[in-house]
Amino acid sequence: MADFTSEFHRFIALCNEEYLIKYANKGIYNRSIKEMEKGLTVTYEFRDDYVECALSDDSVCRLHADIDRFSCSCPSDKICKHVIIAIVYYAQNHLQAGAEADDELETYKPDFSWLLQLQPAHISKAFTPAQLEEALFRLDYFEEMEVVETSFLTMTLRTQDISVSFDSDSEIGKSMCTCKAKGNCLHKLEVILRYRALHQLQDREQLQASVTDVSYDTDVVAEAKALIAEILGIGLAKLSQTICTRLELLAIAAHNGNLPRVEKDIRGIHGELNLFFQRHVKFSTEALLDRLSQVYLGLLALEKTDQTEAKKQLLGSFKSKYHMVPQLSLYALGANPWETRSGYKGITYYFYSLDDQRIYTYTEARPVYYEGISFSFKDSYKGKVPWGELISMEELSHSQVLLTQAKTNREQRLSSSEETRLTIVPRDNIEELDLGKILVHDWSSDWKDGAGDMFETALDSVFVLKAKKFNQVEFDQKTQQLILTIEDEQGHSLHLSISYQGEFARNIRHLEQSKRLLELRDVYLLVQKIGDGLYPISIMQGKSLTSFKLDL
Repeated sequence: MADFTSEFHRFIALCNEEYLIKYANKGIYNRSIKEMEKGLTVTYEFRDDYVECALSDDSVCRLHADIDRFSCSCPSDKICKHVIIAIVYYAQNHLQAGAEADDELETYKPDFSWLLQLQPAHISKAFTPAQLEEALFRLDYFEEMEVVETSFLTMTLRTQDISVSFDSDSEIGKSMCTCKAKGNCLHKLEVILRYRALHQLQDREQLQASVTDVSYDTDVVAEAKALIAEILGIGLAKLSQTICTRLELLAIAAHNGNLPRVEKDIRGIHGELNLFFQRHVKFSTEALLDRLSQVYLGLLALEKTDQTEAKKQLLGSFKSKYHMVPQLSLYALGANPWETRSGYKGITYYFYSLDDQRIYTYTEARPVYYEGISFSFKDSYKGKVPWGELISMEELSHSQVLLTQAKTNREQRLSSSEETRLTIVPRDNIEELDLGKILVHDWSSDWKDGAGDMFETALDSVFVLKAKKFNQVEFDQKTQQLILTIEDEQGHSLHLSISYQGEFARNIRHLEQSKRLLELRDVYLLVQKIGDGLYPISIMQGKSLTSFKLDL
């Protein structure tokens, strides 16, 4: 009995105005106070593990040492004014007398250390795999979090304008979030992980392992290696067309065996060999050998690695998952139109994130090999942005913007989600930006490392060069490419190529004949590396930007 009385007194001491309003609401709390001001009284009778509370309005409540356990003679199944009155009346009229018999009461403070004592396994059980994956993704992005400790431990995510409150009861389910979602919402998980990270507790590896399926069909991997070895052993001259059927069947097996990257690679090899058998002008022996080598090395690495993250990268995914991040501050770097040999056309827009110093992309593309489907670079470029339709894609490619509620994947590709909101901000001079790793300083070696190693996420190999001047501009009739020769401060030179395309013939002629290009000094160029070639996308100076194929 003595233990319960002490627990009850500590519970009542915790029930200040803030605490009761959070668990009930301000309206119920205010009505309860008014009833007491009118003279409503309460008498109490202590039992073994509860207190019987008789109100002078003939209502009867039963309180425990826990806000979630109560009962009342009124019809309400939620915290009612009678329960609030019983708690507040005891605090005002009886708690001080109880404190004299309980020395710990005056020094009692809520203990929130349970949040730091949680085991990753307990956290993963409280949330869904999708929530865990989303929260772990968000941890890579900065979020200002305010932590306030009163009767509750309240953590506020400033950018999202979301607050989550925890009490001293060691249960995640009793926490309260201002988003009002039922159950354990994503915000609860995010603040728990950020709070634990502030206290140097790292849960990523264990939580990631709990949501990552890296199992796969080893027989399919062995079959893929054997088939690639057979293709290389036989040689193209003696290769039968039946190899295409075998590749198609292997791609289906890879799909069923949880090998999305292998499926994609096998279909790519199938496509290359189809071009060979058709004697198509686009077929390249070098491209086929390069693809075969990369796929084979990837399969070897998959068999040998024991690291979960490495396996995840090597396996790939059937569909890229997009996750919401609170805010992205993006500086446009230009736009690049493209067309693939497999029949896709599109425009990719490049942005530099001022927050995490990475390049993000947004792509609009269409398959044009179907009858009646076409893609106009001009119409797409002049079309409206997907985030609020405030400006055109052309204007976006020259701007600086804030994206809130942005959705992106691990390859930093932006989604056209309708939830995303765009705000235009004044564009900075590119010379004033800290371009971090995307600015190549050593022209002799830095850009060669852009592709990373096999275990890294495959990203578009794009970077920025600062050129002192253009030395030469000439069109190579043999390769059908416009060659731009640039020079840096130290006198090192590089050759950049713009491939001829009929749709952009006027732009290429303009560049070839332009004297203005040779007069430019101290410019920045966005450059894409494909194989051994370097291809310029845009040129920047101050606040200005020109995309070579779309703006001239």
